[in-house]
Amino acid sequence: MASFEVSMMRYVNKHNLLKVGDKVLVGCSGGIDSMALLYFLNSKKGELGISVVAVHVNHMLRGKESHEDRLFTEHQAAQWGIECYSREIPIPKIFAKQGGNKQQLCRTERYAYFLEVMKYTSATKFATAHHADDQLETILMSAVRGSLQDGSFGMLASRSFGTGYLIRPQLAVGKEQIVSYAKQQNIPYREDSSNAEAAYTRNRLRQRVLPFLKAESREVSKHFVELAEDMQQDQQLLQELAREKVQQMIEMKEEEIILSAKSFRVEPRALQKRMVLLLLNYLYNPKQVPLTRQLVEQVQEMMQSSSGTVFLHLPQSYIAIRQYDVVIFRCQSLTQTSTLAPITIATDWTSFYNGRRYKVVPTDQLVHVDKAVNWYFQAPENASFCMRSRKSGDRIQLAGMKQPKKLTRLMIDEKIPMPMRESWPVITTDKNELLLVPGLRPSALVSQQKRDRDNWVLVEQFL
Repeated sequence: MASFEVSMMRYVNKHNLLKVGDKVLVGCSGGIDSMALLYFLNSKKGELGISVVAVHVNHMLRGKESHEDRLFTEHQAAQWGIECYSREIPIPKIFAKQGGNKQQLCRTERYAYFLEVMKYTSATKFATAHHADDQLETILMSAVRGSLQDGSFGMLASRSFGTGYLIRPQLAVGKEQIVSYAKQQNIPYREDSSNAEAAYTRNRLRQRVLPFLKAESREVSKHFVELAEDMQQDQQLLQELAREKVQQMIEMKEEEIILSAKSFRVEPRALQKRMVLLLLNYLYNPKQVPLTRQLVEQVQEMMQSSSGTVFLHLPQSYIAIRQYDVVIFRCQSLTQTSTLAPITIATDWTSFYNGRRYKVVPTDQLVHVDKAVNWYFQAPENASFCMRSRKSGDRIQLAGMKQPKKLTRLMIDEKIPMPMRESWPVITTDKNELLLVPGLRPSALVSQQKRDRDNWVLVEQFL
């Protein structure tokens, strides 16, 4: 096994993590991992042509112990001639007020401070002390939770952060190498008592699973780092292709995302999953809403057809609606949406509404229109037509049924969410005969095949 310093320098050069003139801000908890990283970078600053600054956060979760960690980090940085910035963040008070996930809250507040210091010091790189064992744990946690990462597999060696980059040079080495290096160099450090708590998933994996894996191979963490690098390179290519495809097929309209199910499903399955992740990332912060495999597969599955209407309820009151080929992602209001003012449908196109527009022409004036469905029907020559919201008492004559069906009953059967029922459009004649409930059902009065008696055609065009 190569020495700590050799492995670190090789990894830094391989991934171009540092360049001459970089100012590196090092996140230091006072633990062995971050103190080893701070010592290493400071000892190599002349060789690398960099300058080093330290930053510490006291989350105030462990009382006196947390305060002593801060004092220790500040003192040791000063001993090594390193400028150190630190702050106390009252996580218990913030958590009591906001609730949520305490670990995520700590990370959010901590990284906000790191960005602040990075900007103040004009640092170009922010270095964390994540090592090869952490990479192994991260990959195992994703597998255990069934979560999908956006275009990555495990932690990246480098990524954008503020106006610079976040780097993880210590992915080059495992915990044993860090401990050995700290011992050789007499590097002082603090022990975090919370690292031994079995309440956290990561700690349980570290205490119970990693020893079994390392018993099979002492190099297992290194192998997972190498696997992650290979996977990340493949993922990066697929992610770039998926992003190009999504940008070409979606239309952003106010707070809606609209696309064609057909344009989605013609893409390879390997791209479809990543395209769904990108779509969901338009709606959510993936750090706050876990993008599980089940959620992604549900969205992917609803795109595999262009028949009928499908609703998919998403986290945080979002909803995905597929009406025939048109798929709409939007936030679902918990209150009733406003009713639709009547829109006259004549020989000129209406405006687009919910991804569709309409016109009605005599059958002998019909011309071919792309992305459209033709609904033939019979009505008086002087008839008029409109699109409006449903009214109390509306009924629709469905094919194969002797009696008209209440529209409210149809919407219940089709699982239309309550807030959407009042504003759901219907297309009627001037005699209030329902011709079409867009995205839901046609009435028996219309047909996609022209019949002898039909003299009108309703043209429904999709975005």
